[in-house]
Amino acid sequence: MSSEPVALASPEEVSWKRLSPKAPLAALVPLSGMIGRVLLGALLPTYFAHERGLPAFVWVIVMGMALSLLAAGLYEVATTSYRVVDAQLEIRSGVFTKTSRFIEAARVQNTEVLQPFVSKLLGLVEVKVETASGGKADGHLRGLAPEDAQALIQSLQVIRGEGPAALPGAEVPAERVLSEASLGGLLLYGATALGVGVIAVVMGAMHEIMETFHKLLLPWMEAHWEALAAPGMVWLSAAVAALAGLFGLWLVSGARAVLRFHGFRLVDTGTHLRAVGGLITRRQVTVRRARVQQVVLDEPLLRRTLGFGSVEVETAGVRTGKEAADRAELLVPVVPTARMPELLREFVPELPDTLPFRGAHPKALLRARIRAVGLSVLVAAPATWFMGAWGAVAWLLLPAQLFGAWFDWRFQGWLVTETLVVVRQGFWRRRTTVVQRSRIQSVRARQGPLERGYGIGHVRIDVAGSHVVLPSVGWEEAQALIDVLPARRVSRAPRPAARLPA
Repeated sequence: MSSEPVALASPEEVSWKRLSPKAPLAALVPLSGMIGRVLLGALLPTYFAHERGLPAFVWVIVMGMALSLLAAGLYEVATTSYRVVDAQLEIRSGVFTKTSRFIEAARVQNTEVLQPFVSKLLGLVEVKVETASGGKADGHLRGLAPEDAQALIQSLQVIRGEGPAALPGAEVPAERVLSEASLGGLLLYGATALGVGVIAVVMGAMHEIMETFHKLLLPWMEAHWEALAAPGMVWLSAAVAALAGLFGLWLVSGARAVLRFHGFRLVDTGTHLRAVGGLITRRQVTVRRARVQQVVLDEPLLRRTLGFGSVEVETAGVRTGKEAADRAELLVPVVPTARMPELLREFVPELPDTLPFRGAHPKALLRARIRAVGLSVLVAAPATWFMGAWGAVAWLLLPAQLFGAWFDWRFQGWLVTETLVVVRQGFWRRRTTVVQRSRIQSVRARQGPLERGYGIGHVRIDVAGSHVVLPSVGWEEAQALIDVLPARRVSRAPRPAARLPA
């Protein structure tokens, strides 16, 4: 990494750069989708109006608003210009109402290069520049040529002193491939990651299947009802339907994983980590090594049985969201279990070879058992009341909950080193989180009513855009960890007090 200062040009010497002339065409589809979602509420009365529909003047207003918003968005893209000057990125757009954004190069956490399907057809890419704001990208340039996008990213890296600019004919440092994902691994990853989005897609498909069922299969079933009503056929039909639904879930989830991570490749450039992948929308994420603040190993039981897991890397510029894919800038979908320690040390070199975890407090097991019993009673008692003997089967949930509570408590652990905090949680959904102590924003000790009776508590560690909770510990130890966990920073010598004139 070069430490020599970079000679910066004056603003008068740096000219503004425009987006590609084809940028409005590349932005047409995403802008249309965004405006369609915003104006979707105007079309909801059509569902209740049935045959009458909406009045003509309402349609004229709605379509006029949609076209106006679309024209304004395309006009903004067509008038956008940018330049890198005075160690910052300037983005300017608009003519009647001008908007200027200034992003300091030193504040940039990571950059992202996207190539949706339409942009791929036009030979263009999108560039997102993110800082530690934790929200949307601070700078979003749609419709750049690939060489202009790489030149912009390289200019920001040179200003930050993360390597000299690659001159024509100069020798480029070798890049190391840290991880790759095969098609079979992505299918397994998708089949073991059934999220809300997958269930929504399958529910929509089930709606179409029910329409076909009423039109085609129902008349056939009425004609052959005697054969279908034979003993054992009801259970066979239920089993076939369950297997078909499960296969549909796996198929949709696997397809989503392939579309998102096809051709995934993680490369180490020395100062940065670059991940590239995607089938229809190509996505390239560049993360600064020095800005990595948290690494998470996600190992559910089914994936551990199949011999792989996933790794999430977060920096201070993480985007807030509930799903892991929204929170992590860099997600390695498929990592063999045998290679996980090696890859983890690529992200966190300070990680020790052995991790002597400290277990959760013994009284935390009693607390988990009480919670398991309460949950089982809340489910089984109403089921028994309304369903009788069949509902009593729900009481089998009680020993399963107690067994699961013991396993979760048994495999919890935490470890504090000079530079890191390592937390392991869960058995069925095991997650191992490694946090840089220098990135800790705040530490809080909490004690609920049930925990207060047992004299235990838990510690929450907050970093920019995320947090992790340690397993239950004694209350005195939890209070002591508040002062221990944040890494001590070098304090500056106090300035001498200024003397007042006599």
